[in-house]
Amino acid sequence: MSSQPPYPIHESILPKLDAQYRDFYNEHLVNKQQVHLQPVAVSRVGGTLIPGSGPLQEVASTVDYSLPRKESHGPEVKLRCFTPLGKKPEGGWPVCIYFHGGGWVLGNIDTENVIASHLCSRGKSVVVAVDYSLAPENPFPAAVEDAWEATLWLLNEGKEILSLNVEKLATGGSSAGANLAAVMCQRAVARGTKLFKLQLLSVPVTDNTADTTNNSTWKEYKHTPALPAPKMLWYRNHYLPNKEDWSNPEASPLLWEGDWAKLPPACLVIGELDVLRSEGEQFAESLEAAGVRTEVHLMKGQPHPFIAMDAVLQAGSRAITIFCEALYRVAYQ
Repeated sequence: MSSQPPYPIHESILPKLDAQYRDFYNEHLVNKQQVHLQPVAVSRVGGTLIPGSGPLQEVASTVDYSLPRKESHGPEVKLRCFTPLGKKPEGGWPVCIYFHGGGWVLGNIDTENVIASHLCSRGKSVVVAVDYSLAPENPFPAAVEDAWEATLWLLNEGKEILSLNVEKLATGGSSAGANLAAVMCQRAVARGTKLFKLQLLSVPVTDNTADTTNNSTWKEYKHTPALPAPKMLWYRNHYLPNKEDWSNPEASPLLWEGDWAKLPPACLVIGELDVLRSEGEQFAESLEAAGVRTEVHLMKGQPHPFIAMDAVLQAGSRAITIFCEALYRVAYQ
């Protein structure tokens, strides 16, 4: 790949690519610099992480909090809490703790506000988005510890402040954020509790040992737009600079050796042309093999970022709807 744009869609991908994504890419993205070919600081100030998202959905309130730590050391963890319109259910609001994507390197508390607002408005649940620490300044396990601190806050102070029913606690995220959501479910089980009732995982990173030599979709889709193999490795090397951590289950939840049968039901949306496709499918297969209710939605012709592009991709809008419906079912049925 050239170090400078334009970056035309690779010939190995073009015949398989969704037409809506192809057209949007060729009009808006082909001349944009690739984030892994420039300094991190430049990418962080470069505007919207993934263009193509729709409008925010109406909610009753959006409030930011900073919370002190209970188990780890570092600065306060920042959260954004979305509360739905309407009357609070008896027993309190169902709640979903959500983690944005960005390869543990990019993104912030604003990155996936649109998705969070959909989950809040249409899932009729409080949604808590976590502004976790980013690499390379804060490598693994900083993001994991921040995610866990946010979870602990919800179960304690947050429960009262936000009027939550923590018996209806879900988690979710996209890409690196889905990795953190899966890890939270496993950490909860490892600590002897089944906190979560649902995990919503969009294009999850589940195996940080995967690459083009040992993984079928890494090899087949290494030239895919949005997340080609070199870009994923760029993220990994920032987040996991010590290679011995790549196989740590809190970095690679597919490799977890705990009791999978105790994990919560899962809803996964996966891109057909994503390098991460097979590890997402393998994660779902491990859940299903343990008897965990799991639904997998494969988005045909889609590369990695479709869920953040709901204004321009039918697959993005559909993925958000799938998540909202799954959250509502757990919260109210």
